[in-house]
Amino acid sequence: MLLLGLSALLIAGCSPALYPLYRDYEHDSGFPDLLPSIEEALVEAGWELIPPPAPNVVATADRQIRDWIIYRVAVQVEAVPVGSRHVRLFVHPYRIYATGSRSKIPFLKRSIRRRVIHDIDRVFESRNLVAVGTDMSRDRVRRR
Repeated sequence: MLLLGLSALLIAGCSPALYPLYRDYEHDSGFPDLLPSIEEALVEAGWELIPPPAPNVVATADRQIRDWIIYRVAVQVEAVPVGSRHVRLFVHPYRIYATGSRSKIPFLKRSIRRRVIHDIDRVFESRNLVAVGTDMSRDRVRRR
């Protein structure tokens, strides 16, 4: 029984930290139109904007963040205002293989999250958009 418990502890300690593919932000005072501020912030953080899939979305071009020999990791970001006080940032990471095929990464590993979210958080904070985490992280705080 002790061996089983130690094995479970070892496996849990070695597992990667996984994060959802989005992050929520809240503006301290409601503005009727957050889109221009979001666009400016993403450009300031070094992202190239592309035509959005919908009129209320700010979309970016793919950005390569890692290059392994057999595949590269690229990320695209979309920001969507929700009401006049909230923004949801969607992160779309992909593996692009040497053959040209792509596969979506279904979660954010800590390394991807650090490379993508850090600069965006900094610039969003300068525009009074404060990170409030994800639904899961807010639920954990509420249960305490």
